[in-house]
Amino acid sequence: RPQCTFDSPTRLRHGRATLQPANRSSRSPRAILFRESVRSRLDVTCRHGEILLAGPTLTAYQPCIVCGDARGPVETADVPSNVRAFRDQRFAVWRCSGCRSIHARDEVDLASYYAAYPMHGEGGGAAMRAFFGVQRRRLRAAGLANGATVLDYGCGAGAFVRYLEGARVTATGYDAFAPAYADRGALARSYDAVVVQDVIEHVDDPSALLAELDGLVRPGGLVLIGTPDADAIDLRRVARFTHALHAPYHRHILARGELVRRGESLGWSLVRLYRSHYANTARPFLNARFVHHYLRTRDNTLDAALDPPRIGVRLLLDPRTYVFGLFGALAPPREDVCAVFQKPAAEVR
Repeated sequence: RPQCTFDSPTRLRHGRATLQPANRSSRSPRAILFRESVRSRLDVTCRHGEILLAGPTLTAYQPCIVCGDARGPVETADVPSNVRAFRDQRFAVWRCSGCRSIHARDEVDLASYYAAYPMHGEGGGAAMRAFFGVQRRRLRAAGLANGATVLDYGCGAGAFVRYLEGARVTATGYDAFAPAYADRGALARSYDAVVVQDVIEHVDDPSALLAELDGLVRPGGLVLIGTPDADAIDLRRVARFTHALHAPYHRHILARGELVRRGESLGWSLVRLYRSHYANTARPFLNARFVHHYLRTRDNTLDAALDPPRIGVRLLLDPRTYVFGLFGALAPPREDVCAVFQKPAAEVR
């Protein structure tokens, strides 16, 4: 059994420890931490010599890679994967005390996980074309003109690239994990707009990615970033947010406000901010609320969204199927955000 050392009286029972501050009036740092975090009692799990908490933790962590805050996590959680091949595995995440972004705690062999990544087989059926239409309208609303050049950075199988080719723009795709689009020559030129949908949360250094995007967009051009919103994810209810957390692929999930601050720090101006994923249309049964409901009637994995549709008895008999299918677009899930920035135009001399 792992050894855990505390300044407070401790009882170990079946691998769990109940901690109580010995002296609530004590002014030692650890006593203050107990008072502020747990008041009178806190249950923790001891595993592999580490203290794991449902909320604040005493484990030492690296400073937040996004904001640099070194106070450690305000909460932690163990998250199951939402990819079918790895659904029995769990991965630790933690939330920054400063910017409230969510980070993966442990390094993993991402190449082995991406080898079985279902989105690399993403198609371009009628439903996806309807969803892509939302993305295109968001770009148009921000000022994208006909004939513009667009880079889809992190394009997967290139479905959005192919869709844009028929939407009066010149589209290029890049994805380091998709062999058909892994040519870095696409990054050697600049574009009128760069779309970064469900990408920034996958990279090891979000700030470095933002700096790279700044070099890829022309002066006056647009940068569209779609990503989960850490502020909207409740780590006490990880089953509810399995898809937004998307372990182990999501390495750093930025809070909405921090994403805006990072963009503005590069001189970009925020043009539009959407509090929903692009997969949300007014068409019956083609909205994010219904998609989440449908996945829960299956095995609640990302793979189920790409499998051939299956209309089971559970789905048909659930009244929410029809409520969400017909009206779900009016109340989409709020754990995703889409920020559209504009890079400053070149100075006139």
